[in-house]
Amino acid sequence: MKIHDLMTMADEYLNAENRKRKEKIKCLKHVLKKLRKREAKLESKFAEGKGNKEKISKELALIHAHRKKGIELLQEHKKALKKAKKAKQLKKQENK
Repeated sequence: MKIHDLMTMADEYLNAENRKRKEKIKCLKHVLKKLRKREAKLESKFAEGKGNKEKISKELALIHAHRKKGIELLQEHKKALKKAKKAKQLKKQENK
């Protein structure tokens, strides 16, 4: 491996901003997965007619709203990460 490649890898690893974005993306995915499971469980409970339907429907609406916001935030973080990578590649090409 060339020195330039090693420096690039080290720069990516040490870049705190991208690392924070990646951590947030990972965390958001984890939370969204839990919300999706909870929503599916409540939908099946609602369909079966178990429990208080009004309470379940309110909780379903709340979970759905949170998932929607979380998905939008996840997409924003992914776009920002891609944008940072493109900028870095352009900078790398200019230096050559």
